[in-house]
Amino acid sequence: MDELYFSKYLKYKRKYLLLRNQLGSDKGDNISLLNLNRYKLIGIGEFAHGIEDSWKYRFDVLKQCIEKTNQNVTIFNEMSIWQAQNIMNNTIWDRQYEKFVPYDGIKIEKPVHNSKNESAWGKLWQYVSHTSESQIVLEIIKYIRKYKDRITLIGVDNDTLSRDYDMFKIIKKNLNKDNINFFWAHNAHVDDRELSWDNYKWTKDKYPNLKWYCGHYLKKEYDNKYCIILSTAYKGNIRFNGYCQGDGCEKRTWLLKYFTKEFLFKKNKKYVDQNKNYQLLQKYHGDFIEFSNSYYKDNLQGYQSIINSKTWDYILFWNDVTKLESYFDY
Repeated sequence: MDELYFSKYLKYKRKYLLLRNQLGSDKGDNISLLNLNRYKLIGIGEFAHGIEDSWKYRFDVLKQCIEKTNQNVTIFNEMSIWQAQNIMNNTIWDRQYEKFVPYDGIKIEKPVHNSKNESAWGKLWQYVSHTSESQIVLEIIKYIRKYKDRITLIGVDNDTLSRDYDMFKIIKKNLNKDNINFFWAHNAHVDDRELSWDNYKWTKDKYPNLKWYCGHYLKKEYDNKYCIILSTAYKGNIRFNGYCQGDGCEKRTWLLKYFTKEFLFKKNKKYVDQNKNYQLLQKYHGDFIEFSNSYYKDNLQGYQSIINSKTWDYILFWNDVTKLESYFDY
């Protein structure tokens, strides 16, 4: 009996030592794996699609989960369902035969730019949107493929504007309670909030009970077992691939050629810490400035929205963010 007790003690001690490791870099605050294991799902939001920093943080967290624990990881990512399947299954969509076919490696395609300016798909459209196409996202794709026995990537975007409730259903169906589960998306989808006016305006199914972003349904389902990490910054550079004009982005122009804009959110200066590249704040008072992949020409600095949220668990804060570095020139 004593030997059995001692064996259990060693087992839990080893598990505790694994969980005690920290997630994050030496130049920023960390979340302990012990804390991560308190949650069924951890949402890591980005306040702008066109920044490098959110992907670097997610990638760093992912690598440490793989290298410092023996747990498997599921990533629910704001990407098309079929793109994630191409990554996991080593397939591509064959436009000639209109079916998915096997393909090892990374397929570089001819960009697809809709003549009506309704969409822009880059050279890596088989795997990621033109909005996310970048060197670091390609590195993440290769890393996921390398560790496919431990990492599952699931796309949650059904490519329609009325997609947030569907995101929730996909996550609920595929969430593995034995895994570390992440939800990577824009702040809006991760957070527990109502759809913005411009999003609701273009939503196809205007049911009163479906006027929320995905994070709202996740919070109702998992309560405090769903961790919400929203992000923000003081200043930086953001990459865009389109323009929005008019009330609620009535006219959107998609571009294959990226462009960069600077922003400065003065209200966040009080959170700047020159000794850290980023912080995980548990106290944050103020609004969030958030950007789309398109630059809102009618708004100062091109932001999509400035909102106030109180539903988060952590705020991932950067002093200065950098634009998402393109993998290809257009």
